[in-house]
Amino acid sequence: MSTLSIAEKIGQLFVVPLGRHSPNALRLPPDQRTGAVNSDGLGAVVDQLRRYHVGGVCYFPTKPEGDDAGEVAALLAELAAATGGAGLPPVVAVDQEGGTVARLRRGVTSVPSAMALAATGDPESTARAAAIIGAELRAVGFHQDYAPDADVNSNPANPAIGVRSYSSDPDLVAAHVAAAVRGLQGAGIAATAKHFPGHGDTSGDSHLMLPSVDRDADAWAAIDLPPFVAAIGADVAAVMSAHVAVPAADGSGDPATASAAILTGVLRDRLGFTGTVVTDALDMAGARDRLGDGEIAVRAVLAGADQLLMPADLPVAVAAVTEAVSSGRISAARLDAAVGRVLALKHRVGLLTADPTLAPAADAAANAAIAAELAVAGLTVLGDRGWRLPAGRVALVGALGGLENDLLPALRAAGAEVTVVDSGSDPAAVDADLAAAAAADQTIVVSRNATRWPGQRALLAGLAAAGRRYVQLALAGPYDAGLATGATARFLTYGDCAVSRAALLAVLTGAAAGGGRLPVDVPGPDGAIAFARGC
Repeated sequence: MSTLSIAEKIGQLFVVPLGRHSPNALRLPPDQRTGAVNSDGLGAVVDQLRRYHVGGVCYFPTKPEGDDAGEVAALLAELAAATGGAGLPPVVAVDQEGGTVARLRRGVTSVPSAMALAATGDPESTARAAAIIGAELRAVGFHQDYAPDADVNSNPANPAIGVRSYSSDPDLVAAHVAAAVRGLQGAGIAATAKHFPGHGDTSGDSHLMLPSVDRDADAWAAIDLPPFVAAIGADVAAVMSAHVAVPAADGSGDPATASAAILTGVLRDRLGFTGTVVTDALDMAGARDRLGDGEIAVRAVLAGADQLLMPADLPVAVAAVTEAVSSGRISAARLDAAVGRVLALKHRVGLLTADPTLAPAADAAANAAIAAELAVAGLTVLGDRGWRLPAGRVALVGALGGLENDLLPALRAAGAEVTVVDSGSDPAAVDADLAAAAAADQTIVVSRNATRWPGQRALLAGLAAAGRRYVQLALAGPYDAGLATGATARFLTYGDCAVSRAALLAVLTGAAAGGGRLPVDVPGPDGAIAFARGC
């Protein structure tokens, strides 16, 4: 670190997006973009690394349909070659949680969501899944994964977390988070526990607003902190801050990302974390709306953050931090402490060695077999566990989202005559769903977070009002099961990734038996618990 200039030290704090379809490209209106230097194509990112000495990049798919793993490996190799003479190599990170949050989908193993893994009842399932993710990321050229999600999803209406969380039980989340950290880091990938100090009890999405966690101090410490304690105990490399207000810990109303009371007072001093603190993306409304694009970067460093992820306007953020360092607002000691932790992270993943090498290629067939086993073990059936795809007249309705392409061949093989109505979440299309159900011998309803979509809720309510019995396939949150009052069986996948769809089809055709148990309580329409954790 003694060889770095002040500008180089400041640059090491920043992580920029790589990929045309990053949130930076999609969310910011044109008048808030700086221009080419704030773009996220490879050429612009190399320019940022050279001009601002940026310390890290975060990958996003470069095409709407996603990138093949081989393409990404080539992209990262090109990035490494292009920046070889630009000073310290960047740490390359990605959001690869498994389930619905997986930036890399093609050419890698589809792994179930966190909640699906918790539904297996065994933290070793999470360790095995994380080891697969870690090995495959390392082989492609990544160094850091922004996972696992250590939030306790105690609020069923949480729009940001849901099945990304392992459970609503702090001890269960803690056990699986520690397992995930061991799995990822055993494969050579730096794990990142998020979103500190807990995003599980929010009713708002910090991408769009600044949510508040309104527990009292004792409840917050008992519910939200244990998973992070477990992650620290497992030697997690990094912790990601949340853009949430936590009045019990800091009464200012500022996001935790800008709170010294939370990042230093709680995470560093109380919990004893000595690793790298990375902010959640600073282009999110929960960060930038209250403090602005320059001030949020400065305040995050003052609070205790070491890496500033994806500022909405990189030149503005760099200038603000530079001015704060020049004026003494950010002390030389604080800057050096943050840079030192960034360098320690780079050393940990091998970036400061003379000849960093890629990990060997992963065993794709073995990984796929393990992931398939885990997906079946976590698939949860509530009600008639023996229900299988039927013959006769069948109505397949609801928010299908392409699931009909998987189900129709199996239904027809079973002797079914199928009427398909894909109403999505459109309330105006519910009558067509209900008409198909009325003309059928059996009805299969597909739901995806029906708790959040009036059209899906209207379909379930309409079937109940008509006295129709049906089978529910819930391909997102398990909380849909509580709304399916007329269902004879409910099949819960905890996500719609490829491996979870395959597990669902295997169970519906009798090729496998779902072994999962609910890792959360599921309320009914009246708010009372309809299905308790462990069902």
